[in-house]
Amino acid sequence: MYILELHMLYLSSTNKKDPFFMCNRKESVIMKLICPICGKPLIKENKSVSCENRHCFDFAKSGYLNLLLKQSRDHGDNPTMVKARTAFLETDHYNFLRDEISKIIKKHSPSSIADFGCGEGYYTKMFQADEVYGFDLSKDALKHASKQDKHAQYVVSSIFNLPLKDQSIDLAITCFAPFAKEEIERILKDKGIFIFVTPGSYHLYELKQKLYEHPYLNTTENIDTSLSILDTIEITQKMHLDNESLINLFYMTPYAYKTGVQGMEILNTLNHLDVTASFIIRVYQKK
Repeated sequence: MYILELHMLYLSSTNKKDPFFMCNRKESVIMKLICPICGKPLIKENKSVSCENRHCFDFAKSGYLNLLLKQSRDHGDNPTMVKARTAFLETDHYNFLRDEISKIIKKHSPSSIADFGCGEGYYTKMFQADEVYGFDLSKDALKHASKQDKHAQYVVSSIFNLPLKDQSIDLAITCFAPFAKEEIERILKDKGIFIFVTPGSYHLYELKQKLYEHPYLNTTENIDTSLSILDTIEITQKMHLDNESLINLFYMTPYAYKTGVQGMEILNTLNHLDVTASFIIRVYQKK
């Protein structure tokens, strides 16, 4: 059983004056997170969080919190993908996207933000709000994120079953992850903002020209939601990538699985390549 980070303790409180069971009696902080077992609010105290029903969860050494009940080695991106994506993003080729997202967030001045599928926290760590939560299934990604960013609280959780209170978040964001309709609509406050980032039509097209006999353009589909669309922004920039960056980019995309060894052999012959980075940013608001 994988319970190194997740400890569920069913203990009796000996303090009759205290209606709550706490892992530790020192300074406590009420969070927007809820217990994944019973749905009661979680209260943070030092290295643990707990609810009134005596369910207690410990923080990992790096700082993330594991609230995923069904533990498995196969949840989320593997270490190879995480390492490649981290190395690529740290070159700041996607910095223009991060800047645009930050500008949109600043415009709406949220006090709380939830990042659905935050990965290594490349975008999350730049978000300005009193409370920032990043959710992902990959412990490897969140280990890196929580070491680099001590402001946000990173949580191992499925984005389709988030441990967040109803109508508790001012702004939610999803970058390159599936649209979790029910959860986004549930956790957003009235007039709350949702930012949805997807690849543009020509995103990485030059790379696909090298990998596929018949390269394809990306399509943008409308999402089924009760949220109102406020704005659609498309941004594009050309990246000059050396071989190392090309290899890292390859491993952080589905192309690595679709083309495998053949794809790697093609990329190994390239010293550099100019590649288009194109993103569509859609901004929605809860009615």
